[in-house]
Amino acid sequence: MLANDIYIGIDGGGTKSRVRIEDAAGHLLGQAVGGPANIRLSVEGSWKAIHQILVDALNPLGISLNDKTYRFHAGLGLAGCEVTEAFQTFINIPHPFTTLKAVSDAHVACQGAHGGGDGAIIIVGTGVVGYQIEAGKDVKIGGWGFPHDDEGGGAWLGMEATRLAFQWLDHRTEKSPLVEDIFDFFKNDLDYFVSWANRANSSEFARLAPLVINHSQREEIAAVRLMKKAAQAVDKIGQGLHKLQAGENDLPCCLFGGIAPFLESWLSQSLRSRLVARKADASQGALFMIRQHVSAYAK
Repeated sequence: MLANDIYIGIDGGGTKSRVRIEDAAGHLLGQAVGGPANIRLSVEGSWKAIHQILVDALNPLGISLNDKTYRFHAGLGLAGCEVTEAFQTFINIPHPFTTLKAVSDAHVACQGAHGGGDGAIIIVGTGVVGYQIEAGKDVKIGGWGFPHDDEGGGAWLGMEATRLAFQWLDHRTEKSPLVEDIFDFFKNDLDYFVSWANRANSSEFARLAPLVINHSQREEIAAVRLMKKAAQAVDKIGQGLHKLQAGENDLPCCLFGGIAPFLESWLSQSLRSRLVARKADASQGALFMIRQHVSAYAK
């Protein structure tokens, strides 16, 4: 028989959302994946995405969010929490949960990575962000958005490769297999390339990152140079997190994201010596968080 208390962990990311549902004893009841929940872009859209993945996960169990037999305790990690107005609007919307705690998606990713304990993470995907939890205090470095920040991520790699291609096309730099492949990506059509570059967002620039990665693995000079520069940017994130540690012992750090595995060999020895494998994902991190919150409140 299901326990009265149901714990919900939600990782509401910028591209997709994931929910994990457990009973009071920690047994997995259901999981689901759905649309994005970036409250910076749409508070209403985020709530709709979250509601839908909850329905998708609960329906097979024969449970409704309106069922008063259960107490729903929800921990949410949401993209866009740095926008205070959006965050306040989100948490003030009526909801079906007995307990609700909402934080950034980076926070729950960090909690998941270290099994609810202290530690740091650096996520290198389309963008780049560093996050650290130590003795109940959290620190965020980077992740301010593209193109003004997020150096070293997939969007930045794509933009830098685009820059090199344009410089080659008007004879400001030498030809390389990388820039030839970039131009070929746009069917060697300069008008198409220029039009795309002037309207492309971070996701579109990130589509070019695999070309940089592939050429770097063939040890092509221009691509390797970009990857090394990206690794240096990630190193700076690691250095910043380390400087803000309160304790004397180095905190473990988890490195993940789509670009991360391809940069690791170029990172500094200082950062690589602190890297550990992550223990759990962000939805499980959200569960660690809400269980801690409910336990503290019960006391």
